[in-house]
Amino acid sequence: MAAAITASPARADTAPTGTDLTLFTNSVFFGLEDNNTLSVDVSGGNGAPAGSFGVFIGQTIVCSGPVTNGSGSCGLTPNELSPGTYPLTAIYFGDENSGSSASNTVNLTVVAQQPTTTTLTVNPATVTFGREQAVELDVRVVPVQAGIATGTVSITAGPATVCTITLDQGNDACNLTASQLPVGSYQLTATYSGGQLTDQGRTGTFAGSASTPQALTVVALQPTTTALTLSAASVPFGNEQTETLTATVSPPAGGTPATGTVTVTSGTTPVCTITLAGGTGTCPPLTGSQLAIGSHPLTATYNGDSTHATSADTTQTLTVAKEPTTPDLTLSADTIARGSEQAELFTVQVDPATSGTPTGNVTVKAGAVAVCTIILTSGTGNCSLTATQLRRGIYQITATYNGDRTYAASTSAPPQTLTVVAR
Repeated sequence: MAAAITASPARADTAPTGTDLTLFTNSVFFGLEDNNTLSVDVSGGNGAPAGSFGVFIGQTIVCSGPVTNGSGSCGLTPNELSPGTYPLTAIYFGDENSGSSASNTVNLTVVAQQPTTTTLTVNPATVTFGREQAVELDVRVVPVQAGIATGTVSITAGPATVCTITLDQGNDACNLTASQLPVGSYQLTATYSGGQLTDQGRTGTFAGSASTPQALTVVALQPTTTALTLSAASVPFGNEQTETLTATVSPPAGGTPATGTVTVTSGTTPVCTITLAGGTGTCPPLTGSQLAIGSHPLTATYNGDSTHATSADTTQTLTVAKEPTTPDLTLSADTIARGSEQAELFTVQVDPATSGTPTGNVTVKAGAVAVCTIILTSGTGNCSLTATQLRRGIYQITATYNGDRTYAASTSAPPQTLTVVAR
């Protein structure tokens, strides 16, 4: 505090005065004393009182100022007074025309801690078990008068602390963790533990406070059943785009339709991803040659959403078959003479059902007997008989394509008739 000041006695030729002291507020928070204004009004005297005044606690002055036209004001210094209650008296020191006077006593209370208000926002207020990380808990702590709250806030659900926040500029947020709270209803409370005021040379203390409870409901995920259906159990290799894979995800009776995605795999190999609409959806078209020839056990895995649990179907198998083929057999002549069979030329063209070029060989038969073999080049080829290879008679000629790793075996139809006559 400032040193004590004693007013000079009034001169005999001065007129008496009266002094009145008023406070902007009778209660201030420690560290914020300068937010209060002490006003002094001087009445009486000879003319408008001038000069100066001081405000005292006992014999010690705490602030002072000039008097102009009978009025003046001053402010306290932050942290000048310890918490407690103080009797203040204003003394007008007089001037050449007006005598000095003292005011009534006005009590000023310095409060140790500045109260605060804590608010908590829970968003969303309902979450499914296992998805609690989607809940954001926002906290704001506001002092009732001035400054920015510092320190920590604990958020509790009953006796359990669910997270602790260190304030940044008076607010911050935290998220729950997955499966942190069992299924049920909770009242969450944010409790501020108090902190220190440091603002432009001021020091003080913030009092703790607690928010009003906010509701949070944790609900169980709806169980689901995933079913995968195939438009066909078998599809030719290279023609997989004709296959349609449909997934249906069903919640319990009366449940809401599932949203999200279903992943279809063959072993560890991704096949496609289905986006659900109304609980069902189909794969985008597969690409030709996407799957190797053979049997592919499929797994359709529903990945869940905010209210539905995951599930899977492992009951379906898609067979990728070799692509069908059609051999086209042409004879150079329908009738030949025995001994001149080498003049007969068998030509074969093997056509795939969809695309590509079959490789391998074709066996030409007369009835059940193989008479020559054709090695395909660009899907076609030819062969000839040898002299006296066939006896006189009538023969049914067929061409059997023996297949390769991509194209299926097949036999020409109908049989072509070849007659062998005497020379």
